[in-house]
Amino acid sequence: MGVISKSWGSQSQIIGSGDGYVTLSGTTESYSSDVDLETNGYEGAHVTVEMDYDSSPTDEVNIKLYGSLDGSNYDDTPIWQMQGNHDVDPQQLSFVVKDLAHFRIGVVQTGSTDSHDVRAYCQPWRYNSA
Repeated sequence: MGVISKSWGSQSQIIGSGDGYVTLSGTTESYSSDVDLETNGYEGAHVTVEMDYDSSPTDEVNIKLYGSLDGSNYDDTPIWQMQGNHDVDPQQLSFVVKDLAHFRIGVVQTGSTDSHDVRAYCQPWRYNSA
């Protein structure tokens, strides 16, 4: 009987660049770059979102997941979403995405009074058998 293990791909930043943040403005949703699990045969990915809230925050940040078959035509309605908590500042939230060909995440503030900073990373994996 073979042993099944995970082989991790390289981590990449999908929101922001150079370990920097994107500053959210009002209630406009900001999207990550496309995450392509299909091309390299990945099963899933570990996604980490980091939020640095305003000094006196009133709004939260919603994180939304959108699937795609081709990396350009994404779902109109998110498959899943979760909300951050500005009482935990800075805040890191992680989640796993599986069984999608492509995906992207969206981040949006719940109101228009703040300008929160957000960045996100993704590390894909595939299963190997020995």
